[in-house]
Amino acid sequence: MINDIAVLWGKKNSTKDLIFKILISDHPLKLIELTNFIQRRYGKSVTFQAVRQAVLELEEDGILTRKKNQFQISHSWLLEAQKTLALVQDEIMATVKKPKSAESIKGEFSSFTFETLNDMMKFWQQLINHWFAEFKAGDYPYNCWQGQHIWEALVHLDTEKKIMEQLKQKKIKSYAVIFGNTPLDKYVKRFYESIGLKVKIIPPQTKSDNTYHVGTYGDLIIQAKYPKNLVQKIDSFFKKTKSFVDMDIKSLHDVISTKTEIKLTVIKNQDMAKQINKMIIVQWT
Repeated sequence: MINDIAVLWGKKNSTKDLIFKILISDHPLKLIELTNFIQRRYGKSVTFQAVRQAVLELEEDGILTRKKNQFQISHSWLLEAQKTLALVQDEIMATVKKPKSAESIKGEFSSFTFETLNDMMKFWQQLINHWFAEFKAGDYPYNCWQGQHIWEALVHLDTEKKIMEQLKQKKIKSYAVIFGNTPLDKYVKRFYESIGLKVKIIPPQTKSDNTYHVGTYGDLIIQAKYPKNLVQKIDSFFKKTKSFVDMDIKSLHDVISTKTEIKLTVIKNQDMAKQINKMIIVQWT
């Protein structure tokens, strides 16, 4: 589970942090190769013994895997964490409805628990809005999203429109992949395209995790894991709605207002955000 995953780095540019950054693009590597990378690429004076100790600790935490004498980022850890999620600043937390519970580990990984899907989504929207407000020229200008069905525009149309219209103003490149091919998915696709997003609809993948939803906003990554019973109810709603005219919005609202535990994780790391974006954007090629 996401909450069980250890934070892989402490301070920025610590030995563990640099090891992880290097292994994102260069892998697998031996200990001596990692040591040389840190010394030459980052100009940091570090001993072979210090690198070895950091690597072994990351391996013990399940973040790195070893094949013979070479190390790389663990694929299973990567899929579970789905690339790192960032600290939500204290001032953001003061302006939005508080989640049921929240925890942060060393300022790198934040985990939140909400009582309803709707509460979680309102909090997510506040985070996006804050990112737009803080965005300035020179910042990493990408926003990507992936998940099964986008129901938010059906319930929070004005909020979604106001938030996403800032994409054009800020010249942010935005992509969304929707796993779902119902008439309602196509309606939602047209709405988001009208406000500047590039949207691709893909039929649901039987082997994919349809409970997983992720969005990147610059170097901020937000991830939610929907309870399976809610995923099934939302999927049923989309499938049975043949046109926008016969949509029973109350039944959808009942689903997203169902009392249940919803987990949200947030991380801030541009290298990891770029990896997620690459996996999403490549679906246009």
